[in-house]
Amino acid sequence: MTDQQSPPDQFDEIRADRACIGCGFNLYAQPVTKEEHYGLAICRCPECGTVAALQQYPTMTHWVNRFRALIAAIWVVVLIAFFFGNTGAISGMTAAACDESARQMGNLIGQAHQNWEDEKLIQLKAMEAEGEGDTQADPTTTQPAAPIDPLAALNAPGTTIITNSNGVTTINGVPMAPSTGSTSGGRWTSITNEWRDAHLDDTIELNGGLWANVNREFLIFLVPMTIVGTLFGIFWSVALLGATRKKALLIPLVACTIGLVVVLAIHAPDRTYVYGQSVAVSMYAPLIAPIMFMYQFLVLAFGIWIGRKVARVVVTLALPPRNRVPLSLLWTRDGLPLPSSK
Repeated sequence: MTDQQSPPDQFDEIRADRACIGCGFNLYAQPVTKEEHYGLAICRCPECGTVAALQQYPTMTHWVNRFRALIAAIWVVVLIAFFFGNTGAISGMTAAACDESARQMGNLIGQAHQNWEDEKLIQLKAMEAEGEGDTQADPTTTQPAAPIDPLAALNAPGTTIITNSNGVTTINGVPMAPSTGSTSGGRWTSITNEWRDAHLDDTIELNGGLWANVNREFLIFLVPMTIVGTLFGIFWSVALLGATRKKALLIPLVACTIGLVVVLAIHAPDRTYVYGQSVAVSMYAPLIAPIMFMYQFLVLAFGIWIGRKVARVVVTLALPPRNRVPLSLLWTRDGLPLPSSK
Protein backbone atom coordinates (compact mmCIF):
# COMPACT_ATOMS: atom_id res chain seq x y z
CA MET A 1 0.00 0.00 0.00
CA THR A 2 1.53 3.28 -1.07
CA ASP A 3 1.33 6.48 0.92
CA GLN A 4 -0.93 9.15 -0.48
CA GLN A 5 0.89 12.19 -1.76
CA SER A 6 0.16 15.44 0.08
CA PRO A 7 -1.62 18.06 -2.00
CA PRO A 8 0.53 20.80 -3.44
CA ASP A 9 0.77 24.14 -1.62
CA GLN A 10 -0.65 25.85 -4.69
CA PHE A 11 -3.15 23.89 -6.77
CA ASP A 12 -5.62 26.31 -8.41
CA GLU A 13 -6.48 29.91 -9.12
CA ILE A 14 -9.60 32.05 -9.18
CA ARG A 15 -10.93 32.28 -12.73
CA ALA A 16 -13.71 34.83 -12.20
CA ASP A 17 -14.01 38.41 -11.10
CA ARG A 18 -14.35 38.60 -7.33
CA ALA A 19 -13.84 41.67 -5.16
CA CYS A 20 -11.93 41.43 -1.91
CA ILE A 21 -14.27 42.02 1.03
CA GLY A 22 -11.53 44.02 2.74
CA CYS A 23 -10.28 46.50 0.14
CA GLY A 24 -12.25 45.71 -3.03
CA PHE A 25 -9.24 44.43 -5.02
CA ASN A 26 -10.17 42.13 -7.93
CA LEU A 27 -8.98 38.62 -7.02
CA TYR A 28 -9.11 37.32 -10.59
CA ALA A 29 -6.22 34.92 -11.32
CA GLN A 30 -5.03 34.94 -7.73
CA PRO A 31 -3.69 31.58 -6.55
CA VAL A 32 -5.59 29.30 -4.21
CA THR A 33 -3.25 27.95 -1.54
CA LYS A 34 -3.42 25.56 1.40
CA GLU A 35 -3.60 27.15 4.84
CA GLU A 36 -0.64 25.91 6.87
CA HIS A 37 -2.38 25.13 10.16
CA TYR A 38 -5.66 23.46 9.12
CA GLY A 39 -4.92 22.53 5.50
CA LEU A 40 -7.87 24.53 4.20
CA ALA A 41 -7.92 25.96 0.68
CA ILE A 42 -7.81 29.76 0.84
CA CYS A 43 -7.13 32.78 -1.35
CA ARG A 44 -5.42 35.72 0.27
CA CYS A 45 -5.74 39.25 -1.12
CA PRO A 46 -2.34 40.54 -2.27
CA GLU A 47 -3.26 44.10 -1.32
CA CYS A 48 -4.60 43.85 2.24
CA GLY A 49 -4.04 40.19 3.13
CA THR A 50 -7.73 39.45 3.80
CA VAL A 51 -8.67 35.80 3.34
CA ALA A 52 -11.37 35.31 0.68
CA ALA A 53 -13.85 32.47 0.95
CA LEU A 54 -13.80 30.03 -1.93
CA GLN A 55 -17.57 29.65 -1.70
CA GLN A 56 -19.36 32.93 -2.27
CA TYR A 57 -22.80 33.74 -0.88
CA PRO A 58 -25.11 36.62 -1.72
CA THR A 59 -23.90 39.76 0.01
CA MET A 60 -26.31 41.19 2.55
CA THR A 61 -27.45 44.71 1.84
CA HIS A 62 -26.97 47.67 4.16
CA TRP A 63 -30.64 47.40 5.16
CA VAL A 64 -29.81 44.33 7.26
CA ASN A 65 -27.41 46.34 9.38
CA ARG A 66 -29.92 49.15 9.58
CA PHE A 67 -32.60 46.78 10.84
CA ARG A 68 -30.17 45.42 13.39
CA ALA A 69 -29.45 48.92 14.64
CA LEU A 70 -33.18 49.69 14.75
CA ILE A 71 -33.95 46.55 16.76
CA ALA A 72 -31.09 47.33 19.14
CA ALA A 73 -32.39 50.89 19.61
CA ILE A 74 -35.92 49.61 20.28
CA TRP A 75 -34.57 47.16 22.84
CA VAL A 76 -32.68 49.93 24.63
CA VAL A 77 -35.85 52.06 24.70
CA VAL A 78 -37.78 49.11 26.15
CA LEU A 79 -35.18 48.66 28.89
CA ILE A 80 -35.30 52.36 29.74
CA ALA A 81 -39.12 52.23 29.86
CA PHE A 82 -38.99 49.22 32.21
CA PHE A 83 -36.46 51.05 34.39
CA PHE A 84 -38.73 54.07 34.82
CA GLY A 85 -41.71 51.76 35.29
CA ASN A 86 -39.82 49.92 38.01
CA THR A 87 -38.84 53.17 39.69
CA GLY A 88 -42.39 54.53 39.49
CA ALA A 89 -43.91 51.33 40.89
CA ILE A 90 -41.68 51.13 43.95
CA SER A 91 -41.98 54.88 44.54
CA GLY A 92 -45.78 54.80 44.35
CA MET A 93 -46.07 51.88 46.77
CA THR A 94 -43.64 53.53 49.20
CA ALA A 95 -45.52 56.84 49.07
CA ALA A 96 -48.78 54.99 49.76
CA ALA A 97 -47.16 53.17 52.70
CA CYS A 98 -45.95 56.49 54.16
CA ASP A 99 -49.42 57.98 53.81
CA GLU A 100 -51.02 54.98 55.52
CA SER A 101 -48.49 54.98 58.37
CA ALA A 102 -49.38 58.61 59.18
CA ARG A 103 -53.15 58.10 59.36
CA GLN A 104 -53.36 57.80 63.15
CA MET A 105 -51.04 60.72 63.84
CA GLY A 106 -52.89 62.83 61.28
CA ASN A 107 -56.12 62.26 63.18
CA LEU A 108 -54.45 63.21 66.48
CA ILE A 109 -53.02 66.41 65.00
CA GLY A 110 -56.35 67.35 63.42
CA GLN A 111 -58.25 66.71 66.65
CA ALA A 112 -55.74 68.69 68.74
CA HIS A 113 -55.95 71.61 66.33
CA GLN A 114 -59.74 71.49 66.38
CA ASN A 115 -59.80 71.54 70.19
CA TRP A 116 -57.44 74.52 70.12
CA GLU A 117 -59.76 76.39 67.72
CA ASP A 118 -62.80 75.57 69.88
CA GLU A 119 -61.02 76.86 72.97
CA LYS A 120 -60.15 80.07 71.17
CA LEU A 121 -63.77 80.57 70.12
CA ILE A 122 -65.03 79.89 73.63
CA GLN A 123 -62.66 82.45 75.10
CA LEU A 124 -63.59 85.05 72.50
CA LYS A 125 -67.26 84.55 73.36
CA ALA A 126 -66.43 84.81 77.05
CA MET A 127 -64.62 88.12 76.50
CA GLU A 128 -67.56 89.42 74.47
CA ALA A 129 -69.99 88.46 77.24
CA GLU A 130 -67.77 90.02 79.90
CA GLY A 131 -67.38 93.19 77.82
CA GLU A 132 -71.13 93.53 77.42
CA GLY A 133 -71.65 93.18 81.19
CA ASP A 134 -69.08 95.86 81.95
CA THR A 135 -70.66 98.24 79.45
CA GLN A 136 -74.10 97.80 80.99
CA ALA A 137 -72.75 98.37 84.48
CA ASP A 138 -70.90 101.60 83.58
CA PRO A 139 -72.21 103.13 80.33
CA THR A 140 -70.03 106.24 80.75
CA THR A 141 -66.84 104.21 80.46
CA THR A 142 -65.01 105.09 77.28
CA GLN A 143 -61.59 103.60 78.09
CA PRO A 144 -61.06 100.46 76.00
CA ALA A 145 -60.39 97.27 77.92
CA ALA A 146 -56.86 95.91 78.07
CA PRO A 147 -56.13 93.10 75.58
CA ILE A 148 -56.72 89.62 76.96
CA ASP A 149 -54.91 86.46 75.87
CA PRO A 150 -57.70 84.12 74.73
CA LEU A 151 -55.60 81.02 75.37
CA ALA A 152 -54.95 82.00 78.99
CA ALA A 153 -58.59 82.93 79.68
CA LEU A 154 -59.56 79.31 80.30
CA ASN A 155 -57.70 79.37 83.58
CA ALA A 156 -59.01 82.79 84.62
CA PRO A 157 -60.70 82.74 88.06
CA GLY A 158 -64.46 83.13 88.06
CA THR A 159 -64.97 81.62 84.61
CA THR A 160 -67.53 78.81 84.59
CA ILE A 161 -67.78 76.63 81.47
CA ILE A 162 -70.65 74.11 81.31
CA THR A 163 -71.52 71.76 78.43
CA ASN A 164 -74.96 70.18 78.78
CA SER A 165 -76.21 66.88 77.34
CA ASN A 166 -77.35 68.58 74.13
CA GLY A 167 -73.83 69.71 73.37
CA VAL A 168 -74.52 73.39 74.13
CA THR A 169 -71.64 75.12 75.91
CA THR A 170 -72.30 78.03 78.29
CA ILE A 171 -69.72 80.39 79.77
CA ASN A 172 -70.84 82.18 82.91
CA GLY A 173 -74.40 81.34 81.89
CA VAL A 174 -74.10 82.70 78.33
CA PRO A 175 -74.77 80.04 75.60
CA MET A 176 -72.08 79.78 72.95
CA ALA A 177 -72.71 79.33 69.23
CA PRO A 178 -71.22 76.20 67.64
CA SER A 179 -67.76 76.44 66.09
CA THR A 180 -67.68 77.82 62.59
CA GLY A 181 -64.37 76.14 61.81
CA SER A 182 -63.75 72.56 60.69
CA THR A 183 -65.96 70.22 62.70
CA SER A 184 -64.34 66.97 61.59
CA GLY A 185 -61.34 67.22 63.91
CA GLY A 186 -59.68 64.54 61.79
CA ARG A 187 -56.66 64.23 59.56
CA TRP A 188 -58.16 66.48 56.86
CA THR A 189 -58.47 69.43 59.25
CA SER A 190 -56.62 72.51 58.02
CA ILE A 191 -53.63 73.26 60.23
CA THR A 192 -52.55 76.85 60.89
CA ASN A 193 -48.91 77.78 61.21
CA GLU A 194 -49.67 79.48 64.54
CA TRP A 195 -50.76 76.20 66.12
CA ARG A 196 -48.05 74.26 64.31
CA ASP A 197 -45.26 76.40 65.75
CA ALA A 198 -46.67 76.53 69.27
CA HIS A 199 -48.32 73.14 69.88
CA LEU A 200 -47.25 70.50 67.31
CA ASP A 201 -44.22 69.20 69.20
CA ASP A 202 -46.12 69.14 72.49
CA THR A 203 -49.01 67.24 70.88
CA ILE A 204 -46.65 64.58 69.53
CA GLU A 205 -44.87 64.25 72.88
CA LEU A 206 -48.09 64.05 74.91
CA ASN A 207 -49.35 61.22 72.66
CA GLY A 208 -46.21 59.11 73.05
CA GLY A 209 -44.15 60.13 70.03
CA LEU A 210 -44.17 59.17 66.35
CA TRP A 211 -43.41 55.46 66.61
CA ALA A 212 -46.06 54.93 69.28
CA ASN A 213 -48.74 56.28 66.91
CA VAL A 214 -47.64 54.75 63.61
CA ASN A 215 -50.49 53.02 61.82
CA ARG A 216 -49.18 49.47 61.43
CA GLU A 217 -51.60 48.74 58.62
CA PHE A 218 -48.98 50.19 56.27
CA LEU A 219 -47.24 46.80 56.48
CA ILE A 220 -49.90 45.42 54.12
CA PHE A 221 -47.99 47.11 51.30
CA LEU A 222 -45.18 44.59 51.79
CA VAL A 223 -47.30 42.06 49.89
CA PRO A 224 -47.50 43.94 46.56
CA MET A 225 -43.92 45.12 47.06
CA THR A 226 -42.75 41.50 47.28
CA ILE A 227 -44.69 40.40 44.18
CA VAL A 228 -43.80 43.38 41.99
CA GLY A 229 -40.17 43.47 43.14
CA THR A 230 -39.63 39.77 42.46
CA LEU A 231 -41.13 39.99 38.95
CA PHE A 232 -39.02 43.03 38.07
CA GLY A 233 -35.93 41.28 39.46
CA ILE A 234 -36.56 38.22 37.27
CA PHE A 235 -36.98 40.49 34.25
CA TRP A 236 -33.68 42.28 34.89
CA SER A 237 -31.88 39.00 35.46
CA VAL A 238 -32.93 37.68 32.03
CA ALA A 239 -32.78 40.98 30.14
CA LEU A 240 -29.25 41.75 31.31
CA LEU A 241 -27.59 38.50 30.28
CA GLY A 242 -24.56 40.48 29.19
CA ALA A 243 -23.86 41.39 32.84
CA THR A 244 -23.18 39.30 35.89
CA ARG A 245 -25.71 39.17 38.70
CA LYS A 246 -23.61 41.53 40.81
CA LYS A 247 -23.49 44.12 38.03
CA ALA A 248 -27.23 43.70 37.42
CA LEU A 249 -27.83 44.80 41.04
CA LEU A 250 -26.87 48.30 39.93
CA ILE A 251 -30.31 48.70 38.30
CA PRO A 252 -32.40 48.22 41.48
CA LEU A 253 -29.86 50.22 43.48
CA VAL A 254 -30.23 53.24 41.18
CA ALA A 255 -34.02 52.81 40.98
CA CYS A 256 -34.41 52.72 44.77
CA THR A 257 -32.11 55.71 45.22
CA ILE A 258 -34.08 57.81 42.71
CA GLY A 259 -37.37 56.69 44.25
CA LEU A 260 -36.23 57.61 47.77
CA VAL A 261 -35.24 61.10 46.66
CA VAL A 262 -38.57 61.59 44.86
CA VAL A 263 -40.70 60.40 47.79
CA LEU A 264 -38.83 62.56 50.31
CA ALA A 265 -39.10 65.56 47.99
CA ILE A 266 -42.85 65.07 47.53
CA HIS A 267 -43.45 64.80 51.29
CA ALA A 268 -41.10 67.58 52.34
CA PRO A 269 -42.54 69.86 55.05
CA ASP A 270 -44.78 72.53 53.56
CA ARG A 271 -46.01 75.57 55.45
CA THR A 272 -48.67 76.58 52.96
CA TYR A 273 -52.28 75.40 53.06
CA VAL A 274 -51.86 71.92 54.60
CA TYR A 275 -53.94 69.32 56.43
CA GLY A 276 -53.19 67.30 59.51
CA GLN A 277 -52.48 64.29 57.30
CA SER A 278 -49.92 66.25 55.29
CA VAL A 279 -48.14 67.38 58.45
CA ALA A 280 -48.04 63.80 59.75
CA VAL A 281 -46.79 62.34 56.46
CA SER A 282 -43.98 64.90 56.28
CA MET A 283 -42.76 63.54 59.63
CA TYR A 284 -43.22 59.84 58.87
CA ALA A 285 -41.77 59.82 55.34
CA PRO A 286 -38.11 60.19 56.48
CA LEU A 287 -38.67 57.23 58.84
CA ILE A 288 -40.75 54.85 56.73
CA ALA A 289 -39.46 55.50 53.19
CA PRO A 290 -35.85 54.33 53.75
CA ILE A 291 -37.10 51.09 55.33
CA MET A 292 -39.49 50.43 52.46
CA PHE A 293 -36.90 51.10 49.77
CA MET A 294 -34.33 48.93 51.52
CA TYR A 295 -36.85 46.08 51.61
CA GLN A 296 -37.69 46.55 47.94
CA PHE A 297 -33.98 46.51 47.02
CA LEU A 298 -33.61 43.17 48.80
CA VAL A 299 -36.66 41.79 46.97
CA LEU A 300 -35.31 42.99 43.60
CA ALA A 301 -31.94 41.41 44.40
CA PHE A 302 -33.71 38.14 45.22
CA GLY A 303 -35.53 38.27 41.88
CA ILE A 304 -32.25 38.88 40.04
CA TRP A 305 -30.63 35.95 41.85
CA ILE A 306 -33.35 33.44 40.92
CA GLY A 307 -34.36 34.99 37.58
CA ARG A 308 -32.15 32.93 35.26
CA LYS A 309 -32.94 29.74 37.16
CA VAL A 310 -36.64 30.40 36.73
CA ALA A 311 -36.13 31.15 33.02
CA ARG A 312 -34.21 27.89 32.53
CA VAL A 313 -36.94 25.89 34.23
CA VAL A 314 -39.62 27.53 32.05
CA VAL A 315 -37.64 26.93 28.83
CA THR A 316 -36.95 23.31 29.80
CA LEU A 317 -40.63 22.65 30.45
CA ALA A 318 -41.93 24.57 27.44
CA LEU A 319 -39.51 23.66 24.62
CA PRO A 320 -38.08 20.39 23.34
CA PRO A 321 -34.28 20.05 23.33
CA ARG A 322 -33.93 20.94 19.64
CA ASN A 323 -35.70 24.29 20.11
CA ARG A 324 -33.66 25.27 23.18
CA VAL A 325 -30.52 26.00 21.15
CA PRO A 326 -31.36 29.67 20.39
CA LEU A 327 -31.79 30.20 24.15
CA SER A 328 -28.60 28.39 25.09
CA LEU A 329 -27.18 31.66 26.47
CA LEU A 330 -29.33 31.13 29.57
CA TRP A 331 -27.07 28.17 30.37
CA THR A 332 -23.71 29.14 28.89
CA ARG A 333 -23.78 32.60 30.54
CA ASP A 334 -23.56 30.88 33.94
CA GLY A 335 -21.08 28.24 32.74
CA LEU A 336 -23.69 25.46 32.59
CA PRO A 337 -24.10 22.83 29.85
CA LEU A 338 -27.33 22.58 27.93
CA PRO A 339 -29.80 20.12 29.50
CA SER A 340 -29.78 16.67 27.97
CA SER A 341 -32.67 15.41 25.91
CA LYS A 342 -33.39 12.63 28.36
